[in-house]
Amino acid sequence: MEKTTVSEKIGYGIASLGDAVGFGLVGTFLMFFLTNVASVPPAIAGTVTIIGTVWNALFNPVIGYCADKVRTRFGRRRPVILFFSIPLSATMFLLFTNIDIPMAIKPVYYAVMLILFWTCFTGFFVPYSALGAAYTSDYNDRTILRLFASFFNSTGTVFAMIAPTILVDIFCKSGMMLDEAWSATGGILGIITTASIIITVAVSGKKDPPCGKTENDGESIKRFNFSRIFGEYVSLIKLKPVKYLVLAGLFALVAYAMVVSNTVYFLTYNMGLSPSEISACMLIRALLGAALIPIVGKLIIAFDKRETLIGFILLGSAGMLITRFTDLPGGIVPVIYMISATICTATYWQVIPSAFYDVCEYDKITTGKKREAVIISFQGFIEAIAVGAGGQILGVVLQIAGFDGNSAVQSGSALLWIENSATVLPLLFYGAAIIALYKYPITKKSYEHMINRNR
Repeated sequence: MEKTTVSEKIGYGIASLGDAVGFGLVGTFLMFFLTNVASVPPAIAGTVTIIGTVWNALFNPVIGYCADKVRTRFGRRRPVILFFSIPLSATMFLLFTNIDIPMAIKPVYYAVMLILFWTCFTGFFVPYSALGAAYTSDYNDRTILRLFASFFNSTGTVFAMIAPTILVDIFCKSGMMLDEAWSATGGILGIITTASIIITVAVSGKKDPPCGKTENDGESIKRFNFSRIFGEYVSLIKLKPVKYLVLAGLFALVAYAMVVSNTVYFLTYNMGLSPSEISACMLIRALLGAALIPIVGKLIIAFDKRETLIGFILLGSAGMLITRFTDLPGGIVPVIYMISATICTATYWQVIPSAFYDVCEYDKITTGKKREAVIISFQGFIEAIAVGAGGQILGVVLQIAGFDGNSAVQSGSALLWIENSATVLPLLFYGAAIIALYKYPITKKSYEHMINRNR
């Protein structure tokens, strides 16, 4: 079986930088921007995120179904990736722009911008992820391919987690208003996102060769309807590996969304950190995420994806509980929390994508169908629901607790539930994810046996 070269892995992985920058900027800072810069009430800001989530959930099956039917002389995946990546940067700029309109209309504007963002992001992400399945079917080689992508993903996390607070601070000191600084930051990160994706499109032609468009493919796209695609989803969920992997992703990403969206609140109000100190904490997260890549890879190759991910989630959860229920010195709490949260969140993204590649191979062997983009879109469909639910839960919790985005000092109730939303509440969902992962049946041994049996 031909293995992928290092240059091919790098060429594929670099688009994950854009993936991380776009996803991380919106996931980490959008709620904070809406409540603290655009002055949108927390519960309404949470509603904005859930509207974007609903749209993303609906658009995932559309792009997944259509992307599997595309046949062009430029390949199956790359034309779709390029088409959606170009306007992605503009949506990031507009989403972080505080427009001067009545407050009654402002949430509508951000809901529309978020819909456009998720349209472009998902339009790129689904065919990009499906493209990775075409690189190799080897268990270990797929793991390494995704770890290369994880390296660039971690690099993108540096921009997404650190750059916003640094850039906003620099722009404000140079004379910009706060809202202008956020607009400029969104635009810069948007350009980085689109540029990295275009590089992957340019270098991945060998793995996405030209193909002829068939009459059946065109007719399939014309006959598209949601009953057809959700019928595919129903058939997928009947497969045991899909069912448990999807459940694990659902629960883990609700926790992920709560942790990531709440981090800036927790560090700002509970820990009392300055923007530069918050950037330092985000740097810890980014560097640790990168440092975990070779460790995770070696453990997966030595043991298994399932056991590796369960172990890291348990380890990170223990650290988060320590920061919540022990009396640690104040200065060390942010460091331990960021390390613990990163162990949970970063390892998920390093393991799960390659696990879905294994599911694609399982589906092809079991059903005889090649529907990589449909499977990846199903993953995206569940992720969209989970991330939106996590953001909505956080918004409602903060609203009920009395959080005031216009106040530099929060009430005791608000501080308590910011802390709980950073620790206890997400850990309930991580526990459910562990149970689902334990029941996931594809191990390294069973996968290799399946491949060897069907050669």
